[in-house]
Amino acid sequence: MIHNTRRMPCVHSGTAISALALGLIYSTPALAQDEAGAVSSEPILVTGTRIKRDGFNEPTPATVIGSELMENLAQVNVSEVMRLIPQQSNFQSDAVSGITAGANVGASYANLRGLNPFNGTRTLTLVNSRRFIPTSDGGAIDLNVIPSAMIQRVETVTGGASAAYGSDAIAGVVNILLDTQFQGIKAQADYGQTFRGDGESYHFSLMGGTSFADGRGHVVVGGEYQKNEGIGDCAKVRNWCAESWDIFTNANNVVPGGGTSGYNIPGSPGYGLPHYVIGPDSKQANNDPRGVVRDRSPADPAARNKRFNDDGTGVVDYDPGRFLNSFQFGSRQGGDGASTYDDSDIQTPLERYVGYLYGEYELSDAITVQTELTYAERFASNTSYVVGPRSTFFVNNDNPYIPDDLRALLAGTDFSLGKDLDYELTSVNEAEAKVFRGLIGLSGELWGDWTWDAYYQYGSNKRHQERTNNRVNSAFQFALQAVDEGAYLTGTPNGNIVCRETLQANPNPISEGCLPMNLFGIGNADPAALAYVYRDVQEDFEYQQHVLSGAIQGTLFEGWGAGPISAAAGVDYRSEGGDVTHGDIPFYNDFAFTFGLDYSGDITVLEGFGELNVPVFTDFALGDLFELNGAVRYTRNHAVNNDTDEEKTSEAVSWKVSGIYDITEGVRVRASRSRDIRAAGFRELFLRNVPTEEGSTSGIVENPWLPGTPPIGDDPTPILNGGSFALKPEKADTTTAGVVFQPSFLPGLRLSADWYQIKISDAVTTLGGNRIVEFCHDYDLFCDRITFAAGSDMMDITFVDARQVNLAKLEVRGIDFEVAYSMELDEISQGWDGAIAARLLANHQYDFISQADPTVPELDYAGQSGPVGDGGDFNPSPPWIWNAFVTYDNGGFNVTGSWRRYSEGIYNIQRIGPEDEGYDPGIMNSISTNRVKGASYFGLAMSYKLPFGSGGDSQYVELFGSIDNIFDTKPPIAPGGGGGGGSNYPTNPVYFDTFGSKFRAGIRVRY
Repeated sequence: MIHNTRRMPCVHSGTAISALALGLIYSTPALAQDEAGAVSSEPILVTGTRIKRDGFNEPTPATVIGSELMENLAQVNVSEVMRLIPQQSNFQSDAVSGITAGANVGASYANLRGLNPFNGTRTLTLVNSRRFIPTSDGGAIDLNVIPSAMIQRVETVTGGASAAYGSDAIAGVVNILLDTQFQGIKAQADYGQTFRGDGESYHFSLMGGTSFADGRGHVVVGGEYQKNEGIGDCAKVRNWCAESWDIFTNANNVVPGGGTSGYNIPGSPGYGLPHYVIGPDSKQANNDPRGVVRDRSPADPAARNKRFNDDGTGVVDYDPGRFLNSFQFGSRQGGDGASTYDDSDIQTPLERYVGYLYGEYELSDAITVQTELTYAERFASNTSYVVGPRSTFFVNNDNPYIPDDLRALLAGTDFSLGKDLDYELTSVNEAEAKVFRGLIGLSGELWGDWTWDAYYQYGSNKRHQERTNNRVNSAFQFALQAVDEGAYLTGTPNGNIVCRETLQANPNPISEGCLPMNLFGIGNADPAALAYVYRDVQEDFEYQQHVLSGAIQGTLFEGWGAGPISAAAGVDYRSEGGDVTHGDIPFYNDFAFTFGLDYSGDITVLEGFGELNVPVFTDFALGDLFELNGAVRYTRNHAVNNDTDEEKTSEAVSWKVSGIYDITEGVRVRASRSRDIRAAGFRELFLRNVPTEEGSTSGIVENPWLPGTPPIGDDPTPILNGGSFALKPEKADTTTAGVVFQPSFLPGLRLSADWYQIKISDAVTTLGGNRIVEFCHDYDLFCDRITFAAGSDMMDITFVDARQVNLAKLEVRGIDFEVAYSMELDEISQGWDGAIAARLLANHQYDFISQADPTVPELDYAGQSGPVGDGGDFNPSPPWIWNAFVTYDNGGFNVTGSWRRYSEGIYNIQRIGPEDEGYDPGIMNSISTNRVKGASYFGLAMSYKLPFGSGGDSQYVELFGSIDNIFDTKPPIAPGGGGGGGSNYPTNPVYFDTFGSKFRAGIRVRY
């Protein structure tokens, strides 16, 4: 029977399979292991249950990555471990920052099944089976603050864990287990970089552990440091990025010389092409370092599409390229100017420090006290594009900086200036986080095998974020409106150039200190004028958490011969809350980009749970084993909005029923059904924002009520984003069913396949302004969130409320596969040394359904590997993801090969390309291609141990090295969508490697 540990493949002395090979065999939470890698019979707590048990299997599918695999692959960060798990989506990592100025730059989060919403998390991250202080205002845990050098193993349960561990576990649990019983000293130093010489990474770690007081006490202490120098601007450092592939909108495009073009305008240059075109040479509309006169009113047509020379003393013709939007923003193909990806960092520079201490002491034979202390700091930054002039910021025709040849062409008209200011200024988004977690716990024995444990935990997170050189809108307009003082006041020029606003009878207070700004050409602007216009914004996030938890577990009675019936029960209390502030910044609401308004709130959670494990039969006529497990949890969540004094309380019951059935030796069937819950988190509830700028890239919607064929049109309007205190808790029904096959005729082989289904109702999500408008127009849904101008008959949208909403459902289905095999080579031929082990992890996701309302058609995002869904509120994946490892181990020598594969996917499930049925370039959702190629990445790692001293295997010096993406495979084309400052990358860095070939080498010492 699979649950009988004596039937596991044995480990031979002398030529034992390495601990890595052991780690490769088991895909579900493993048995406790001693330092030599042997299996211990001591019961352990495995993720997915609160009952300590001896078996290495549980009904819920799980994946275990051991520290041995991490070391053999030369991994130095928990985020790298998560990439080994096909169910993980790296939506937030050091490879996806691009040009965004998000608060979590450089952070890496666990995101199982790609289900994390943009403002929250549906994946619960635990450390040593306990909650950790959230490091983001969305409730997620930055994996950078976990000391990877001290990890014993990482257990992942995908789905169905709320009854065991509480809310936020809808997608599953990632449990990072640290080696709290370590003995001795272990140190490591290593260095890595790409084969192009960038992406330098320095990493150092040191840990030590010892027992004291005749073995009654044990202490482990460690520290870790890592510094990644980052990889610079995408189009400047990678040839595949310099090609600048993007998606262009072939509608409402300006034709030089007058007129519009599009897929729906017969006779225009865009007619015959689909609505959306994927192609190379992406540039931002009118985004030229020297400045350009935009092709729009009120400029005289003769002056349009003229570009300044470097000195700003004259103009030449400017090529605007193709697909230039009539509102003068977004991406366009070809023409003059810099690449859309000129400012997108490929890798975020990152520096982190982590310190950890664990201690335990037996106060008596029945009571033990434990403590854990963690302190971590993380520094990260990325460059952001400098916000240039809006298309509605006009240069006055009497501006004295205008060269004579342009002045003649303007013929007394004002004009709109397009300008790439990244050649004048640099905008940097910096984030510094400091995290502390302290825990004290007690555990002991009651009667029989009953035990108890309780702990108190305090956590604190402080994050400071700052974005430099951010445009102040009014100040920009005042500095742009330069005049000759004498000419303006008396009609006689005096050569004193000033800001026109300062000459008014009652000047705007923001104009105080205004200096005129010459943006014509390159480097002609007065630095003092730029400093007046471009200022820094900041955000401070402080969060505290208090946790009290207590539980008991043991055997209720010995059952009826099939095994003991065991139970666990407990109470969890959690109080957490924080504040987000932005300092005393003048004109904060007048900035082109801010981090939102101040907000504050508190959340209190009280939970009680119980779990029961019942062996029904063993060695019976119907099979070798049948065991049932059930758990139930009551949750009361109370939230207080400190800004509005609103309060709300929600109650929910989560539960789980699961079972394992060993039909015969080596064949196990397992299944589970659970109800999981998640209440909206801190950011989802309390985030407050200022409405976007009307007419800006984020302040415009497609108005389908405007006339046209088909009915499309752009409507400038403020859009309000942010959290909502009206959100309801999410509910999820998770079902899994699978089989585990471990044949006796082929020792060392193990296969498993598990089907899963996660159905989330009342899913918390963010709908963009356009989506709100579409739902209202097509389905009469969310219309109460749109304000129309009085008497406009829906022809003029004046406001859109796009704050967080509950959707009807989010539904995910797929199959997880795992194959593992290990064998000693002397079983093939006598005298052959060493052992081999192989492991394959795979996920096939065939449904990813989103539905806003029962009256709205479902959208199935399965297989989409282009842009994310609904602005990042979920992240679908390619249809197949594979991770495979093959290891050869002989004494102190180890070589491990790896293969990571992403299958071909769909670019956008809401588009129709030539590969799809019903394609027609004349329809609104047509696209030039709707496929994303697959990609394979191969790696190789080697290590060699040199023993020293008399410590045997516990004392050694180990040299190691690894190469990732050996063949330097470039990422497939999958742009994230133009507009709004452009796509961050011409590919999808959530899945595809953008770094290129890289290596890491170092040394470990164990004593």
